[in-house]
Amino acid sequence: MKISVFLEKLQEELGEDETLTIETNLEQLESYDSISLLSVIALVDENFDKKIDTKDFKDVKTVSDLMDVIGRENFED
Repeated sequence: MKISVFLEKLQEELGEDETLTIETNLEQLESYDSISLLSVIALVDENFDKKIDTKDFKDVKTVSDLMDVIGRENFED
């Protein structure tokens, strides 16, 4: 998936007005909470056919960290 498409989908899933970048700190977003975390897990499952668990998010701070959990091989510029 193109990184730009992933960022748009993530922004939509989180209901964010602000444009997300790979440097965006997820923990600083008002919309990022336990409910939105479940939405992100569903987004990853639907788009990458990859099952991730909430425990996989313990070290996720930024969008880039999330991309690492998903697997960088799933992204293209």
